[in-house]
Amino acid sequence: MPREWELSVEAPEIGVTKTLLVTGDMMIGEIIVKLATAFGPQDWSDHGLWWPERSVWLRRPRITLQAYGIESDSKVQFTAQNKPLCVKLPDRTVVRMKVNLASECFHAVEQVCKSIGIRRFEELSFMRCANPGGPPNIALQYYSSKKTAVHSHLEPGRDHTSDGCIQGAEYVVSGGSAGLIVRSDSVPDHTFMDQMVSTTHDRAFLNGLWFDSSKSLYSQGVKEGDFIQLKFKYFTFLDLDPQVDRLRIGHLFEQAHWSVVLEDVDCTEEEAISFAALQLQTILARKRPDLGQQAQPAEDSSDLEAALNDLQVSLGTQSAAAAAPSVMVARKVDGHLKIAKGSRLLGKQKVGYFVFQECSLLQYSNPSMGGGQIGRYNFRGAVITPDVDPDKGKYTIRAEVDDSGSSTEIRLTAESEEEFAMWLAACRMASRGKAAGSAGFESEKEACGVFVSMLTPLKKAEEGKRTLASFLPQALIKKRNIKQLASSILDAHASVAGQALLESKLNYVRAWEALQDFGVSYFLVNFTIPGRSKEELLGVAYNRLIRLDANTHAHLQTWRYSTMRSWNINWEIKELKIEHEDGPIAFTCRSADLKILHEFIGGYIFMSMRKDVHETVNSEMFYKLTGGWEG
Repeated sequence: MPREWELSVEAPEIGVTKTLLVTGDMMIGEIIVKLATAFGPQDWSDHGLWWPERSVWLRRPRITLQAYGIESDSKVQFTAQNKPLCVKLPDRTVVRMKVNLASECFHAVEQVCKSIGIRRFEELSFMRCANPGGPPNIALQYYSSKKTAVHSHLEPGRDHTSDGCIQGAEYVVSGGSAGLIVRSDSVPDHTFMDQMVSTTHDRAFLNGLWFDSSKSLYSQGVKEGDFIQLKFKYFTFLDLDPQVDRLRIGHLFEQAHWSVVLEDVDCTEEEAISFAALQLQTILARKRPDLGQQAQPAEDSSDLEAALNDLQVSLGTQSAAAAAPSVMVARKVDGHLKIAKGSRLLGKQKVGYFVFQECSLLQYSNPSMGGGQIGRYNFRGAVITPDVDPDKGKYTIRAEVDDSGSSTEIRLTAESEEEFAMWLAACRMASRGKAAGSAGFESEKEACGVFVSMLTPLKKAEEGKRTLASFLPQALIKKRNIKQLASSILDAHASVAGQALLESKLNYVRAWEALQDFGVSYFLVNFTIPGRSKEELLGVAYNRLIRLDANTHAHLQTWRYSTMRSWNINWEIKELKIEHEDGPIAFTCRSADLKILHEFIGGYIFMSMRKDVHETVNSEMFYKLTGGWEG
């Protein structure tokens, strides 16, 4: 007869410890049944056995205690497998929701993505945050040495609840569970590391924060109430369909936007201005749900025509706004302004009453227009230059216009930000040959309002106002005059002003994908070369590995995955060896656990194998390619 011995089991949720008489050949499933009876009537269906000493879940119900190595001096816990965490989503929303801490991280990501409605979960993963009392980590140790957040110049954060989650409304996910949510365009608090990235060296350590996809979050030190981040990890997006991927595109857009603003990806000044213009359009389109809305097909329209219209919108060849002509009554643009004209504008301002008529600005001596017209300025083709300083209450529009057949410069000054936005919008539309106050005026006015907020000093910006720092990389803001940058964004916005919300987000993502350094994840490595121990950068992209100089970032060598024959890890010395057609390479990783780097390479190879958009994800193949045969 097998020898019986006592097993101590703690239920931390209720603060009770029970001692069971067990034998080594008892199966885990039997132990769980005994515990459910011993702890009393309650729903224990979500509970499992956790062995803290080995940091492992005893998840296989038919495996015996002896097979797991459980002995009489072992202490295990009977605890819930799904625990509430604060999850920061790719769109920078922080949600308090339950996450399975017992299953592999890969499947926990699948659970969360299904809950919030993001397709292609395999493209995302979880990242660590700076949680108090968390386990040691190379990247966290590196960032703890940085005194302040590099990107603390961005907008002020929101108030947090006592448990650390940002105060917000309730967010309902599938299955009826709920979480605390906030949609935030501000930088997250110090818990998150991405605002501390300023160099490629920093980015290399940032990639050390990814969790191991083959292990549970609980075994990697995540506790109830901790913060974690969900982000797109593999930058190869299969079957991105606007018809079914509204949420996925929205999350991609936000991650793309902040990768540009936080300088996680390099772009030229022209590219940055284009990104800012598209971002401005998403802000305006969100306020105007009717903008770019497609008209419903007529009853006698064929399904083929409707499908073609949808395809044109998704490909960006037809603006959705063009498919839905609307009837709009032109708004009257009138009011008092101060005016000065001629070459010497200073000190010669006069108050007048002005009315826009088509593309001409008419000046009267009083609001009743009974005093007669005293000026007429043709704004068609005019050069409009905003001259704004919100800090000093200056709201002026400079314009080179046609005055009685000759070109002259005038200066129009408004009393408030709202008046300025209205008049600037009218002037800009008239300069393009569109009647001031006609269709598109409200969008133009809102764009001009955002333009003013870009110039507002950060310390004086009201909550919800977007300063220039939330549109452009800080390096560009430091290099250029902010008024010139804001004007460039406003000018670039004219070419995307008709785009619907989803269309502008998708165009932003497509432009992001077109950047030269898009999707490259960096690691600091030491190549195993006799007589040299120089630290270098290794870039991991969706189709290649890139060796770079750690100081100049010059590209030294490239290896494509298509030329790889095999790869393996020597876990004793933490060295990754890859056999290429050009010969073998080997290196150790300095900025992250080598398993993370290996998982990137194997993960991209797995992503390249996805061909059928209807095929389910082969998790076993993913583990095989990313596991590194770790024991």
